[in-house]
Amino acid sequence: MILYIKALGFSEYDSREKAEALVGEVLKEPSKRFASNHRSNQIHVEYYKEYGPHYGLVARGELDDKEELKIHALLPYALGSQRTDTHEVDVVQGDKPDVFSGYCEESRSGTPISFFLQNVIDYWDLEDEEDVYIEGVRLAAFSIEGTVVLPIDKDEEELLLEAEEDRIREELLEEARRGNEEAMDILEEEADEATEMLHERMKSEDILSILEGYFVPLGDDDDIYSLLGTIEKVKKLKNKVTGESIYQLVVKCMNITIDLYINVQDMVGKPMVGMRFKGSCWIHGTIDFIDSSSRRKAQAEKSAAEETGKTKEEAPPQDEDEDDWDADGEDGDFEN
Repeated sequence: MILYIKALGFSEYDSREKAEALVGEVLKEPSKRFASNHRSNQIHVEYYKEYGPHYGLVARGELDDKEELKIHALLPYALGSQRTDTHEVDVVQGDKPDVFSGYCEESRSGTPISFFLQNVIDYWDLEDEEDVYIEGVRLAAFSIEGTVVLPIDKDEEELLLEAEEDRIREELLEEARRGNEEAMDILEEEADEATEMLHERMKSEDILSILEGYFVPLGDDDDIYSLLGTIEKVKKLKNKVTGESIYQLVVKCMNITIDLYINVQDMVGKPMVGMRFKGSCWIHGTIDFIDSSSRRKAQAEKSAAEETGKTKEEAPPQDEDEDDWDADGEDGDFEN
């Protein structure tokens, strides 16, 4: 998956040989390092190097019996700015010891999501714990091809009707999760009707004028998606190492909010707030774990705050002001 570091402005490092020099830079001055010997005689390591707030490259590998470091992957990483609510996450190991996929369902819309797990060592550290809770998943996407498309025009009445339909669907999903068979039947009937209506409208209309957004897995890779969503925030950045420019977008699709990164040279059109992004991307996810002791502490703090009439608000992970985001994406720089 080295191809996807292009999304962060590293398009010239398009082969394993060229990427070795970049790996050397990550190992030489990492922003942070993690290690684990979870269920193995080998020590698995991760070296992170930030090139901006909460995004950069990670080199993964292991120390062998002779304590020689062997790096086998160079990957992009990013921490999503917003948490996706989900009731549970299933984590499945891939074809390598430190490659895992996460599978979950967005709580409000019921949209299924599969993603490449970023915080593997966090998962290993808590895997054998009995009382581990999940606050949600922060999603990020790396795209190597995308297009800006026009939004679907909606009047106020249509927006109100859509909001009401979403509320009813959310209630039905909650009932279905509790085992309500009637709610399950209604949801199934609605899905069949929506599919039938879509097929009928596609005979005379373009799909982009019918669907406001979609989130569909591509091929055999569960974490590669075809995505169509509304652009909510835009930022244009420059990679100081290569001089390449990239877009950092916040895209909302099927009630899922994703931080998306794409090289400017791979984007057709200029992204602006309110327009839509259409393209394929590699979905990464960071699971927000909370163990039982931390959960009890958080609950106690919340109860104390509620008693005093003050509720502590969750702080966003990004250390940036709202003003740092622009409607049409002004230039900024990667950190070196």
